[in-house]
Amino acid sequence: MMRNIHTLFLLLAISSPVIAMQSGLPRFKKSENYSSIRVKMLKAGWKPFHSPDADKCMNGDKRCKGRPEMESCAGTGLGNCKFLWKRRGKTVAIFTIGENDAEYSGHEFQ
Repeated sequence: MMRNIHTLFLLLAISSPVIAMQSGLPRFKKSENYSSIRVKMLKAGWKPFHSPDADKCMNGDKRCKGRPEMESCAGTGLGNCKFLWKRRGKTVAIFTIGENDAEYSGHEFQ
C-alpha cells in the first residue's frame, strides 16, 4: 500500500504547470517548504478548508500546528501530509513529505 501512495505522490509532483495556472493555483517548487506554499495560497485568495473528517494534529507536530487545513499527517514512513484549500467552489489538496518540515510533493484537485 505504501508503494501505491509513493507512486501517487510522484505522479502528483509532476502534474502539469498549465493546469495549475488555469486554476489560479500558484506555482510551487518540488521540496518547497509548506510555510512558503501557505503564504502563496493565502495571497492567491485560497482559504484553508477544515474537513470534518480531518485527523487531529498530534501535540508537538509542527507540520500541522496552527494549520486548520490539515486533513491528515502520517507519523511514519515519509511523513506524508495532506492539506485542503478552497477557492471559488474548487478544492485542492496539497501533499507534503517530511517528518520535521513539510515539503511540497504534489497537489490534486478534488
